[in-house]
Amino acid sequence: MAINVKQITTDITLELDEEVISIADFQKATDNFLGLVKELSRQVTGNKADSGEWSVKVYSGSAAVGVTPSAQNLNSDRVRQIMVSGIRSLANGVRPGEFSDKAVVYAKSLASLFKKSKVEPNVRIWSKQEESVHVVRKVATEADNLLAPAYEEQGAVDGILERVDAHGKMLFVIYDVIDERAVKCEVTESQLQQALESFKKRVEVIGTVRFRKDGMPVSIKASRIVNFPNKTEIPTLAQMRVLLAGDAST
Repeated sequence: MAINVKQITTDITLELDEEVISIADFQKATDNFLGLVKELSRQVTGNKADSGEWSVKVYSGSAAVGVTPSAQNLNSDRVRQIMVSGIRSLANGVRPGEFSDKAVVYAKSLASLFKKSKVEPNVRIWSKQEESVHVVRKVATEADNLLAPAYEEQGAVDGILERVDAHGKMLFVIYDVIDERAVKCEVTESQLQQALESFKKRVEVIGTVRFRKDGMPVSIKASRIVNFPNKTEIPTLAQMRVLLAGDAST
């Protein structure tokens, strides 16, 4: 059931105007809506905004969920502005500058709701009572195009190694140390033991890298894994002075 616009009291509101909504679709909708709010908050504030800085309201009589800021530093006006304009841009195949990979994936998931429906689902996001944007299925299609690999070449990626998986292909995921962007890494059976020993450590992976159109790496087929030294293996300033003094005397 559609929400009465005059009853909207939250800053950003997700409306699901469908007659029948499954538990799975409702959970997927709320999880990805709240995830998108949180991720855009991080982009706006420049830090890891806590989910507790938003209060959630579930509207009675309609399938709608909204959020209101409970912290002063969130700049909610900016968050709701870039959410509405960003989803419009995605529908036109243009990646918004403030949308991280996570934000694009959240928007894609919202546009992928109610897959069994043969008509365009009525999924809408409201910016207070001022304006709204229809999260059309084209958002999901364009998000896939933006995130898909477009070409490959030899190169290297580095980050923290996590999520080792030997089911089917032998894979692990490394996360960039700055923006936590994930890159899938395919390894051989002979490299798997090194990957396991490097879990939660920083590594550089060299091999064939698949890149998106914007030049960001998506995945890599590893030919070599290089471990970064642990903090205990890096000489202190005093030790470096001794080493340099020894080199100077020879």
